Amino acid sequence: MSSIPFALDADATSLVAAQQNQLASSQIMVAQLNGNLKVIYLTAFNNWKISVDAGRISNTNPPKPPNGYVVSGPDANGFQWPVLGNGPVCAMPPIPEDHSLSQAEIYAALPPNTIDIGRNIGGKWFSVGEKDTFAAGGITPPIPDAAGVLHTYEKYGALIGRGWYLQLS
Repeated sequence: MSSIPFALDADATSLVAAQQNQLASSQIMVAQLNGNLKVIYLTAFNNWKISVDAGRISNTNPPKPPNGYVVSGPDANGFQWPVLGNGPVCAMPPIPEDHSLSQAEIYAALPPNTIDIGRNIGGKWFSVGEKDTFAAGGITPPIPDAAGVLHTYEKYGALIGRGWYLQLS
């Protein structure tokens, strides 16, 4: 067997070089760990948001972003490692609107005597808007239409739904 001589670079095998390599490796690992945490969190948040949008759950308890990883300070030998940090891995996305309330709860929360005249459904008949709490049989004060012309309406109740408005003037 023959040996091939080679020149060994003393700086490449020094403690300082090992510390620098460990630091570079730790920085790459922190980026990868945080990237994975962010993907997992945003997937969980999106799944929660789907349930909120569907009205199955309220929006009062959103998943919080987990803490991200950081590179530690040097240990006694000067090496640094990925450790769990104190700050969130990313910002929390916007909280969706709460759709978990029933229509009865929404209606009960509206101010009394709110007039909400909906779209014209034919002639002088109008639908009742979702925010309407005006009593059936009542006559509204003059209300301007889209052109600014004042009209009064009489509200008719219904067994199903909120009823209708008849334009009187």
